[in-house]
Amino acid sequence: MKNRVWLLALLLCGELALLSLSHWQWQRYNQRLDEQAEAAARPPSLLHGTYLPLTAALTLQPNPQVPEESGWRLLAVLQTSGTSVVVDRGYATPAFNPDNTPNFTHLQPPSGPHTLRGVWVPLPKRKGWLGGPDVTTHPQLLAFLNPTLLTSGTLTPQQFVLTQPDVTPAQTFVSAPPTRNPLRHLSYCIQWGVMAVVWVLLGVNLWRRQRPQQQAA
Repeated sequence: MKNRVWLLALLLCGELALLSLSHWQWQRYNQRLDEQAEAAARPPSLLHGTYLPLTAALTLQPNPQVPEESGWRLLAVLQTSGTSVVVDRGYATPAFNPDNTPNFTHLQPPSGPHTLRGVWVPLPKRKGWLGGPDVTTHPQLLAFLNPTLLTSGTLTPQQFVLTQPDVTPAQTFVSAPPTRNPLRHLSYCIQWGVMAVVWVLLGVNLWRRQRPQQQAA
């Protein structure tokens, strides 16, 4: 009898864990759908200002045309009449100098007064407690978009990144970062759900095996 109680407890705990994981991925799936809908509904805006003489890049960013490839998302700071704005200028293939420092020579933002068209998007937020460093192998190569690394103490960037979807001569592609595929989470949800069903069948089989042993005892 005692063995059957422990078996029942184990089966129930395992089933609850699998169902919880499936539900969690279902929530992530719907969250990604909402993010895609929200991104598609953002209206473009015009912004006037002057780029500061600084370029940085987020590393290991997916290529919008070939998601399997990774490269840079170019970052710049546009100084407007009232504030400074972090601008995501789009994807670029990494380029390095002979000493292995990043080469932004052909990727510098335009000089002088400039008008750009873009979409306001929220700055990314760190998730989890294992955040890691913001900077990688060079001060201009960032692992995470921390706006304080791009602006001086006198500038206060708004809590947005401005994505510029227009093609410029300096880059092959300039487009918004691809949103994460929600179907991946739906696939995980189904996988965990199938495992929950298999766990029930396994539990029923083990439970039936325990009955002859108990009767024989």
